[in-house]
Amino acid sequence: AALRAHALHVLGRVAAESDDALPPLADGRPVAVIVLVGNIGSSLWEAFHASPEHADGAPDPLDRWSMRVASSVASTHAAAPYYPFGGPPFRPFQRWARRAGALFPSPLGLLISPATGLWQAYRFALGFAAGTIEVEAPQADACSPCETCSDQPCLTRCPAQAFDAAGHHLQRCITHLHLDPHASCHSAGCLARRACPVAAGLRYLPAHQAFHMRAFVAAHPPEPGQQTARA
Repeated sequence: AALRAHALHVLGRVAAESDDALPPLADGRPVAVIVLVGNIGSSLWEAFHASPEHADGAPDPLDRWSMRVASSVASTHAAAPYYPFGGPPFRPFQRWARRAGALFPSPLGLLISPATGLWQAYRFALGFAAGTIEVEAPQADACSPCETCSDQPCLTRCPAQAFDAAGHHLQRCITHLHLDPHASCHSAGCLARRACPVAAGLRYLPAHQAFHMRAFVAAHPPEPGQQTARA
């Protein structure tokens, strides 16, 4: 209920393991269960868009909003918050996500779910002591939707040809975005990601897509001497 107030979802519950290297909770008890929290589609967008973090013009508004929400929920539920940003230490969110259930590697490098496709994202996790939260059993019979996707449109829609069977060519993507500020990628989001047919109804809203693309471009400046717009 505390998470729903911010349009966030529980995306998985896993048992903590020794190699997670999590410190004890504030009361000294060890962390036994990790609850993964995030958005499905643009579920969080309205709540985040109305937040002071979105409006204040300071860097990393979504991360700061996530930290405020996580800290509030954790403090009232005797939990410890963990984030997929701000390290070191960097918490193993990808490993937790794989342990949590039906998530599989996709050709784009993102984890894909048969239910939510490429449109779920982890904003934070909460660590609980034993006896507080039950662990979820993973779906043993689940399989990757990419295995039955013969066309794989995600590998052919990128205008910069940043994805292929060999992997992700990040610099091609960055160069394209800086050379063409009017490319639809800026306003519509990554076209390769949007090309995935799985859970297409959960694609991010245009404003949500554009927000992430602005952050991505800002985090990856052009190489020295590279023009930032086409003549």
